[in-house]
Amino acid sequence: MIVGGKAIAEEIRFELKNEIQAREHAPRLDIILAGDDPASAAYVKRKQVFGKSIGAEVVVHETSEDAYPDSIALIAFIKDIVQNPATDGIIVQLPLPESLRTHTRSVLDAVPPEKDVDCLSSGALERFASRESDIRPPSVGVVDEIFRRHSVDIRGKKIALVGATGGLVGRPLALWFSSRGIPFSAVNTKTPPVQMREILKNADIVISGVGKAGLITADMVKAGVIAIDAGTSSSFGTLRGDMDPAIALKAELFTPVPGGVGPITVAMLFRNLLALANKSKGSP
Repeated sequence: MIVGGKAIAEEIRFELKNEIQAREHAPRLDIILAGDDPASAAYVKRKQVFGKSIGAEVVVHETSEDAYPDSIALIAFIKDIVQNPATDGIIVQLPLPESLRTHTRSVLDAVPPEKDVDCLSSGALERFASRESDIRPPSVGVVDEIFRRHSVDIRGKKIALVGATGGLVGRPLALWFSSRGIPFSAVNTKTPPVQMREILKNADIVISGVGKAGLITADMVKAGVIAIDAGTSSSFGTLRGDMDPAIALKAELFTPVPGGVGPITVAMLFRNLLALANKSKGSP
């Protein structure tokens, strides 16, 4: 079965719109977009469109790479936004410009957990891992949403997590499984090919978020696999996932790229925004 990410996102969008209409004030999301990466600009535009459609306020702080000669300047700017009482949530759009990329962790940590919509700061991840958080990393929310809607019980299943150290997908999912005592096999691009094939071939569930087009081919997974492709990359102007689309023919469940995980991820961001706004300002 092909997972219809757009349809799921639309259902969540409708729910969020109704919740926001019942609030006295619309939640506000601030997005920091540093640099001129076209893909990042496109992702931010999608968030703007979704936010507007549910009645949320989305403010984009778009600057050139030269505006922040070092991470100190960018962190100072983020801290100014944090101090704005109107701001309910903050996103630092990744990846950062090349000149700042080695400082990604310190930049993300400038966002306090109570305003961290992406749940990427160290503090937010610690709260999530200890199960003390009101929100979850969007990648975790997406996978859990798909599993819930399709009645997938992960307990007792053999799970392969490809790209388990990745900041956006792998690490949050690894923390999610570990905090719930659910075993999984971690795989990455440095895993020996023979070992990688053996792990994937025996897995009931394969989740990948590497961002390497065609990394996993149909002959590498078994029939009836649940295949969640959360990795995206551009190949000759076309958006592609980590998994060969042919896997859909033998999978019990398959998320295509585009149209699978992506739309739901945006919806999860705004679900997090509303949760943070309700906690800071009180629900209606």
